[in-house]
Amino acid sequence: MSWSYSYNTDIWPAIITLAAVIYFGSYSWQRRNVAASRPFMAACCLTGFWTLGVILELMAVDFSTKVFWVKYQGFWPLPTVATVACFILHYAGLGKWLTRRTYALLFLFPLLSVLMVVTNNFHHLIWAGFQMNGSVVASPGKLFWVFNSYIYLLGLFNFTILVRLAIHSPGHRLPVAIILSGQVFGRIGYTLGELGMIGPAETMLLSVGTVSVAYGLVLLRFHALDPIAAARRAVQKQMNQGLLTIDLQERIIDVNPMASAMLGIPEKSLRGKPLAEVMPMEMEILQLENRKSEPIEIMLGRNDSSRQYDLNITKLKGRQNEMIGYLLLLQDVTEQRKAQNQIIEQRKMMAKLQERENLARELHDGIGQILGYVSIQVQTALKWMQKGNADKAGSILERIAEVAKDAHTDIRESILALRTGSEKKKAFIPNLKSSLDRFQTNFGIRTELWISPGFGENTLDPAVESNVLRVIQEALTNSRKHSSAKNIKVWVELDTSKALITLADDGQGFDTNQPGGCEGSHFGLVFMRERIAQIGGALTIDSVPGGGTVLKLSVPVREEEVKRNESASGR
Repeated sequence: MSWSYSYNTDIWPAIITLAAVIYFGSYSWQRRNVAASRPFMAACCLTGFWTLGVILELMAVDFSTKVFWVKYQGFWPLPTVATVACFILHYAGLGKWLTRRTYALLFLFPLLSVLMVVTNNFHHLIWAGFQMNGSVVASPGKLFWVFNSYIYLLGLFNFTILVRLAIHSPGHRLPVAIILSGQVFGRIGYTLGELGMIGPAETMLLSVGTVSVAYGLVLLRFHALDPIAAARRAVQKQMNQGLLTIDLQERIIDVNPMASAMLGIPEKSLRGKPLAEVMPMEMEILQLENRKSEPIEIMLGRNDSSRQYDLNITKLKGRQNEMIGYLLLLQDVTEQRKAQNQIIEQRKMMAKLQERENLARELHDGIGQILGYVSIQVQTALKWMQKGNADKAGSILERIAEVAKDAHTDIRESILALRTGSEKKKAFIPNLKSSLDRFQTNFGIRTELWISPGFGENTLDPAVESNVLRVIQEALTNSRKHSSAKNIKVWVELDTSKALITLADDGQGFDTNQPGGCEGSHFGLVFMRERIAQIGGALTIDSVPGGGTVLKLSVPVREEEVKRNESASGR
């Protein structure tokens, strides 16, 4: 052999193929931490050595040199297809099948073929001879097609694995079709080359070049070795939300394990089923094309096993912004709704307990003390009657009658106040007007009400309205009982973030600096302060003996009202 080489244009298809193989080999090397990239990288290396042999065969001048490179090329086909089969198993998610025994079975025949190629000069079972007919043509030996049948056998194996993947994972159907097309063209090109029907450059272009293009599309367009795609699949399997992919015919084409568990149907059985069969809901909900992005709440399951879910529907768009399907996300909110309902019930119970406490305080501070007073005075009157002093006994009984009359009036006011608090349909201002009108009619004390512009029905929260009304009613009672007032004026004003309510009477007043003067003389003042504090407000009292009393309340308004007022003041 002279080992002489000469350039000719026939090598370019093989050079282009080698460049593609080197590129995809480096691409897989950069992603070598992904399990599927390692066998693919090995396949690229083997194919690169194979392609290099074709280039050197075409450039060789001497016939014996060409024969050498033809034999060299015989090392690589079987190890290459075995390595590609390992990649196919990883790509299909069956990498766990690749045990030591599997590797031994896959590579036993390729290793035997390499051994037979090396020793062919002794037995001529692979090639019987070589002749020159434009290019080197090898005459196959007795075992040539026996060993090469392994290439087609692994092709059937790959076909089975990839079809299985396409059936169970509709999202892989297009890349699987591309891989299978490349493998079919590659084996056709290899067969035509071995039969001598095309030259070595054309053989390499068809058998390796087309396969490289197919795998290139799968790698670059569908990110077969991209860890991001693998991470997405892992997240879908691990996520606590149910995920369903729906086509335009509203059939389920993909589903994650959590959705299968939520629906109580195996994943295999769900794929291909119409959505209406597995999620029996109202027709307007199932009209996915017209659904908005807001989540809807649905119930799945029967009787005691039914659970509540938030259903989010997302429209899936293609590259041209065309509709290609829908994504349904199911979030189990059963426990969350139970917790919310429990909190609501607890708040209702706390409100009831708080109201009972308020009632108990009012009864103790008002009626309780009156009854205690009546009990002591009755005992005193009995003693005077036993001593025969009817005048003193009668005087005490007259005072008891007056106190009882006052107690009856207080009870009526309390009942009216409770009824006012329960009138949820009537707004704050109408309720306040009704209270003032009743007070003026019952006790002959003139009342006036002034309301500032901008104070509307939604200025105060219901809880604030109720407490403010009770405080105003208590203040009216105090003016009637303790100050001998003839006139009472009420102002309701609106500030940016608070409401100001002022009550002023023309009564006799009291000394606010006297220790215990306010709370000690007027039991309701303690109650009033506590109510205002509960709603985040403030209460102040200005009074001097003989100069009347002014009570001022400052309470918060709704957040929406605050924003509206701030916006108005900004303009």
